[in-house]
Amino acid sequence: MRMLGKRKKTVLCLGFFDSLHKGHLSVIEKAKEIAKNSGASVTVFSFSGNLKKVLYGKEERVVYLEKERLNLLKDMGIKNTYFMPVTKKYLSLSKNKFLDFLTKKFNISALVFGTDFRFGKNAEGDAEFIKQYAKDKNIKVAVLNLLSVNDKKVSTTLVKELLLGGEITAVNQLLGRKFSITGKVYKDRGVGTKIGFPTANVKYSYDKVSIKTGVYSGVAIVKGKEYKALINYGTRPTFGGNIPTLEVHLIDFSGNVYNKTITVFFNEFIRSEKKFSDVSELTSQIKKDLQRVIEND
Repeated sequence: MRMLGKRKKTVLCLGFFDSLHKGHLSVIEKAKEIAKNSGASVTVFSFSGNLKKVLYGKEERVVYLEKERLNLLKDMGIKNTYFMPVTKKYLSLSKNKFLDFLTKKFNISALVFGTDFRFGKNAEGDAEFIKQYAKDKNIKVAVLNLLSVNDKKVSTTLVKELLLGGEITAVNQLLGRKFSITGKVYKDRGVGTKIGFPTANVKYSYDKVSIKTGVYSGVAIVKGKEYKALINYGTRPTFGGNIPTLEVHLIDFSGNVYNKTITVFFNEFIRSEKKFSDVSELTSQIKKDLQRVIEND
């Protein structure tokens, strides 16, 4: 959790910002514009924890973990991010008390959010209530319309659906950047090395939304350097596996990455997971997959 400094005027972005898709980016860009013209800072206000689990007892995985979101926001020039704990205590606040909490915690000059932002107990708070509340406190309000692509609302729900379908190209369009996974490399059975294609096994957090099993092209950032990568997410059926694993073959890389944290970016979905008849058939297919990655800009 990053805390805002002492009472400096700030433009507050409101939302969950799970996937930081183009709709979220438009909120942040609008906040930056307002802040620049008023000499204020920008703060992104979000939630920490499994929102739907607390509200409805339903597990929900996120597109980006909190640490991933923080890094993405830093890349956007956002220095201040606050995650409100997702607890019954905070979620049971009335819409009025929720806004009281915000104005007490932050010295707000403006509030920026999308038209679908809801807050307070039973999600009773909406844009109209914020406008009324803010008017009495001389706080500016900017409400942004939702973005649509091919007549579909740009949303985290849509991003998750596309990820499960392996539609990485479409996901990247909605995000405005390549979908990525950041995780620590751990030591496994070394199957890739044995067949001539060493891989970095990257920890895939349970809290992060699943992607379609299969082979992808992409790039990976290792020790600050970018490498083209052949990515496999699956159970390794040819070797009798049953637990999904994220394996990354780094092209033109040599060295040890065990216990290092790397970030993997996905370019496109190449093919579905398949059980091969033997190792020879598998290695032959991997060579074809690698060639596709190498030729991909």
